[in-house]
Amino acid sequence: MSAVAAQLDAGHPGLQVRELGKVFSDHGRQVVAVEGVSFDVPVREVCVLLGPSGCGKSTVLRMMAGLERPSSGQVSLDGELVRGPHRDRGMVFQGYTSFPWLKVRDNVAYGLRVNGDVLAMQEGTVDYFLERVGLSAFADVYPHQLSGGMRQRVALARALANTPKVLLMDEPFGALDAETRWQMQELLLDVIRKERMTVVMVTHDVEEALLLGDQIVFLSRHPGRVKTILHPPFKASETVNTREDLRSHPEYAEMEREILNMMREEGGH
Repeated sequence: MSAVAAQLDAGHPGLQVRELGKVFSDHGRQVVAVEGVSFDVPVREVCVLLGPSGCGKSTVLRMMAGLERPSSGQVSLDGELVRGPHRDRGMVFQGYTSFPWLKVRDNVAYGLRVNGDVLAMQEGTVDYFLERVGLSAFADVYPHQLSGGMRQRVALARALANTPKVLLMDEPFGALDAETRWQMQELLLDVIRKERMTVVMVTHDVEEALLLGDQIVFLSRHPGRVKTILHPPFKASETVNTREDLRSHPEYAEMEREILNMMREEGGH
């Protein structure tokens, strides 16, 4: 990245991904997983990373989280380089990551306690986000007493309670049954609209991408490169709140067909 480009990005709000690359070593062989990936995520928008399996979506997200070091390029947040994990980026994974020995309320409060954020705990932050995700009545139960969808609500509330600048989500609903997945998609859409969140989300689900995304960054297969960036109109629309609303929108079928054709071209599904 040039010095001029770096100066232009300095102080720019939101996330910037510039010429991001990742090379892994596999039994002495260099494997290029991601190459030359660049895009912006403006403040209060939802960016969805979409593409065929193995295209590097999760690798890009992990570099944005600071969990993987880029082999080339950089990620910056509000003009500051991302050099490792930080509470300004909350993370929600696909698997259930609740601590089984802690009750729901303590799971949600865990990050606040670790960071010594006593004021946030006193001001009712935990109770607020439990209410936002519909878990107020389950605050004093253990994770094993909850369904899979409810455990993902715990993970979402815990990430939100730390008030991150950006919420990073790696196929958070991938392990859920279809009905629960739809419920969680609609819950997330409601939360990010009301909390005005900046979100980057990995998914392989085209319908999910169209419902939630302000922009969709479509990655090609092996190595992952930006094939195109789409801007669905649905999340910004006050009339699209459920998957039924989405499917009945006049632009939905055409956009879905365009993305599915790209998936087929890349050998994905």
